[in-house]
Amino acid sequence: MRKVTTFLILFLLICTVEIMAEEPVATIHIISGQSTTAQLPHATVEYYGEFWWINGEICAPIHVIYDNGGDHGVCARPSGETDPEKLYEFKLENIEFDTWHQIQELKADDTDAESTFKVDNVDPLLGTVRLYLLHEDRTVTLSVGDSITAKGVPQATIKLIDINIGLFSTTVKFNVTYKTPIEADIVVYHYQAQGTPGATPNENQTNESPKIPPLNISTPIAMIVVGEHAAGADVAAGAKVGIAVQKWIDILKDKTAGEAARGFLGPLGPAIIKTTMAPIQNLNADAMLDTEVKDPDTIAPVVYTVGGPAANEYTKTILEKNANRLPVKFVKENGKWYLVSRYGDKWDGSYGIILTIPTAKDVFEFQQRRIEGKIKVADIVVAGLDRWGTYAACELLQGEFMKPILGEKPRPELEYLIELQGRALMLFSQNPLEAFTITIDPNNPFKLQPIAIIVDKNGQIVKVLVG
Repeated sequence: MRKVTTFLILFLLICTVEIMAEEPVATIHIISGQSTTAQLPHATVEYYGEFWWINGEICAPIHVIYDNGGDHGVCARPSGETDPEKLYEFKLENIEFDTWHQIQELKADDTDAESTFKVDNVDPLLGTVRLYLLHEDRTVTLSVGDSITAKGVPQATIKLIDINIGLFSTTVKFNVTYKTPIEADIVVYHYQAQGTPGATPNENQTNESPKIPPLNISTPIAMIVVGEHAAGADVAAGAKVGIAVQKWIDILKDKTAGEAARGFLGPLGPAIIKTTMAPIQNLNADAMLDTEVKDPDTIAPVVYTVGGPAANEYTKTILEKNANRLPVKFVKENGKWYLVSRYGDKWDGSYGIILTIPTAKDVFEFQQRRIEGKIKVADIVVAGLDRWGTYAACELLQGEFMKPILGEKPRPELEYLIELQGRALMLFSQNPLEAFTITIDPNNPFKLQPIAIIVDKNGQIVKVLVG
C-alpha cells in the first residue's frame, strides 16, 4: 500500500511539474488592423495589425526586442515559432474569422480580388477552367458547378458558376467565399527544446536559424541601369537619378550635416548612421547597361532601371516577371504605348512613371532570399511613354531625394521610395533584418508592396496606385 501511495504521489508531482511547465508567460490579444505592444519579462513584443500565410499556416508577424539587444522578426503560428534567442515560443491560438461573399467575373490570367487564385486557362470546348492557387503553388481544374477551397489569408472557397464565351474574349464567373482572420491570441510560452529547459538570451545555442551572409564590401548600394541603345535623353535622365541617390547617401554618411536628411527616417536614423559610419563599406551608386546585367539578384540592393520596355531590356524583363503583382502596365496598341492601370485608368502621350517593385512580399521571404545569396530588395522603374515622360519622372525623383539633404520633407507620395532606399543601407549592418523590422510609425508599419506614381511631362503627380 505504501508503494502504491508513493507511486501516486510521484505521478501527481510529475503531472504538476508538466502542467506548470505549460503555463503561458503571457497572452497577447491581437486584432487585425490594430497595433499592439506587450511587455514580457525579458523582451518587448510589437504587433502591427496583420495576419499572413506562411508555410501552410496562418501567422501573425511580430517584432521581438530583447533586453540584451537581440532584435528579431517572428511569425506566431498555431504550431509555434521561436527565434535565435530560444527563450520564448509564440503560438497563435483562439483565431476568430470574418466571412464574406463575392461574385467575380474574370478572364484568363486575371487574379481574384484578394490575390488568392489566378485563372490559368479557360477551355470553352471542354467547359473547364484551370486555376493556379497562389498560396499553395498548385493548379486545379474545375467544371461548372465544382468548388475548391484555396488556402491562404484570406482563405477562398471558389465555386465556378458559368463560362461566358464572347465574340472577342471568354469570361468565367465565380462565387467566392472569403474567410480571413480578424482576432487571435498570441500565447507566449517558455521555449522547450527536446525536453530541456528554455535557454536564456546570450547562452550558447544550437540549431539556430541560418545566418544571413554579409554583403560583399564592393557591392554598390544602388545600381542605375540604362538601355544600351537608349536615346540621349534616357542616358541624361539616368545620370540625374544616379547623382541624386549618390548625393543623398553621401550626406547621410555625414554625422553632422546628415542630421536633417535622417530626420524624417525617425528611429531608422541612428541605425543608419551606425551602418554608414563603418569605414569598410562602399555605399556608392554605380551604373551599367541593360545588356551587362547577368544576374539581377546580385548586382545591388536597389536597382533603378531608366527607360521603358522599348528602350531598356532590363525594364522589359522585370515588368514581364512581375506582371501579376503590378498596379499598372505598359501596353502597346497599334504601335503606340500606353500606361494602363488594373482599375481602368489609361494614359498616353508624355506621361512618366516611378514604379517601386519589392522582390519579397514580407521580411520572411526577404530573409530566405538573403540566405540564398540574393541581395536585391527592390527594382525602381523610372520611365515614360516618351523621352519627356521619362525625363519628368527622373527630375521628380531627383528633386525629392534632394529635399532631405536641404532639411525639407519629401512629398508623401515619394516617402515610401526614399525610406526603402534608406532601409537598404542597413543591409550592410551586422543585423540586416533590422532593415525591415525597425518601425518609424507603429500605426503604419513598413510594407513591401508595389507602388506606382504616374507623372505628367511637367513632373506633376497625377495618380498613385498600390499593388
